[in-house]
Amino acid sequence: PSDNAHVSPFYDEQKFMTFEPDQGGWNNIRMSMESVLAMAVAMGRTLVLPPVQGMYLLDTGKHRHHKEEQKKHFSFNDFYHLESIANEHG
Repeated sequence: PSDNAHVSPFYDEQKFMTFEPDQGGWNNIRMSMESVLAMAVAMGRTLVLPPVQGMYLLDTGKHRHHKEEQKKHFSFNDFYHLESIANEHG
């Protein structure tokens, strides 16, 4: 597309953008993550993600249908292939 060559006036590869998920459900966190990722790519910023942590409604411990404990702490790499994103946009 013709806008592919446009460079944002905020583009600066020497700056960072941080993201910290709120205490909402997974869909709210996912939408926020996708928005901040798009902004970071558009502005040429390095996106800094939080460390592995519990996420609301995903860290409930034992699943009622399984006897073993389910995973309680997640990183965004559990849901997104961050290496591929970095290779494409880095």
